[in-house]
This record gives sequence, structure tokens and C-alpha cells, in this order.
Amino acid sequence: MSLSALVITLLDFERSPGRWPQGRREPALLYQQTTPVLMLAAGRPVEGLQQLDDAGQARARRAARFFVRTALLRPGADPYTVLGLARTADSEAVRTHYRLMIRLTHPDFSGAGSEWPADAATRINLANDVLSSPVRRAALDTALDQAEAE
Repeated sequence: MSLSALVITLLDFERSPGRWPQGRREPALLYQQTTPVLMLAAGRPVEGLQQLDDAGQARARRAARFFVRTALLRPGADPYTVLGLARTADSEAVRTHYRLMIRLTHPDFSGAGSEWPADAATRINLANDVLSSPVRRAALDTALDQAEAE
């Protein structure tokens, strides 16, 4: 994965989000690389981002936050999408993404005037509860498989 391709795709998504079918988890690059997207959105160091100047880093961070807000936290998103995870994610990935998401959207860390959905923390906590429990996660997987079969 090239960081420049990731940033270009983030900026393109921010410019015209309607051209990407969210139900199909598009753009695929952003859904496949959610860890660096979340780190970028949270203002954490991302290897290779140093090559951007301050203005470029600010634009990339803004676009990453837009993707998180409009794609991962969209209404009706399943727990995997809310945490930016593939169904094959292990428990460590669930924990890492949960921590990034909750810190990103928490008012104490995100700053005044952040544009996160009012129920973001609740939805993130619920997604974590489901995905960190083997029983609840298996039930979710069964429900998702049945929905895909219909």
C-alpha cells in the first residue's frame, strides 16, 4: 500500500463521497487500510506521512476524519464497519480500532466543535461489546451471512 495512494483516495472520497457505494465498502482501499486511516484521523504518526508538508497533513487528516464520520459511522453500519474491521479481524485488531475510534470521537480528545454523530460513542461501545464477545460475534456473523444470502 502506498501512503500517497491512500491520501489521494481519502481526498477523492471527501470531494465526492456519493460516487462510492458504502454498502459494498467502497472505496476498497480505505476499508482495507482502516488502521492508517484511523491513525491519520486521530493525529497519530503514520509512517510515510512525513513527506507531506503541514498543509498536506492537515488536509489528509481532515479527509480521514470525514471518511470515519460518513463511512464508518454512517447510520445502520454493522459493528465491523463501525470499528473499520474486516470479518477476519482478530481480538487485538478489535481492541486497537476500538481505542482509536473512542479516542477520536471522545469530546475530551476531539476538541470543541467536532462534527461527530451524537451517538458515536454509544455505537462504538456497542460494536466493541459485540465483536469482543465470541458468542455475540458468532451470532452477528450468522445474521450477516443470512442477510447476504437473501
